[in-house]
Amino acid sequence: MARDARIELDWADGTFAFRLGFGELVRLQEARDAGPQAIHARLSDGSWRVEDISHVIRLGLIGGGMASADALKKVRAYVEGRPPMESLIFAQAILGVALQGAPDEPVGQGGGASDDPLPDGRMRVADIYGVAAVMGFTPQDVDAMSMWQFMAALDGYSKAHDPKAKGKLNDAERDDLWELVRA
Repeated sequence: MARDARIELDWADGTFAFRLGFGELVRLQEARDAGPQAIHARLSDGSWRVEDISHVIRLGLIGGGMASADALKKVRAYVEGRPPMESLIFAQAILGVALQGAPDEPVGQGGGASDDPLPDGRMRVADIYGVAAVMGFTPQDVDAMSMWQFMAALDGYSKAHDPKAKGKLNDAERDDLWELVRA
C-alpha cells in the first residue's frame, strides 16, 4: 500500500496497479448511488451487489493507470465472466486501501463540510472541492489525490492559517504590508 492509495495485486492474468483517488471514488459513488464507506461495508458484510465488485475493480484499474477500454475488457473477462466470490477479496482490498490512507500518520480533521450527513455515507463533493479551492487546488488536482493526501494537505493548510498559531508581524512583514496598502 502506498500513501497515494495505490496497491499492486496479482489478479487476473498478471500483476496490476489499482488506485481509487477522489475522482474514482466520486465516479464509484455516482455509479452505485452510495458512498465509498457504504460500499465497503456491503463488500465486508455480505450485502454486496455484483456491480459493487465490478465497479471498484474497473475504477481501481483506471486509477492505477490502465486505459478505460482496457479496464472494461479485463473486468468483463475476469469479474463479470467468473463467479463473483473470486473477485470479492480484490474489491475489498482496493477500496479498503483507498479509504484507509496511511495508518502510521493519522491526519487531522478539518475543512468546511456541512454538519448534515448524506444518506448511505456519501461524500459532499462540493464541500471537498470548495475547501480545496481555498487551498489553491483545482477539482482536477483533488480528483488525482487519495483521501490521505487531501487530508494531509488540509491539515497542513489549517495549521499554517491558524490565527492562534501566529504571532505579531515582524518588521519585514509590516513593511511589506505597508507598501501593499500604499500601492
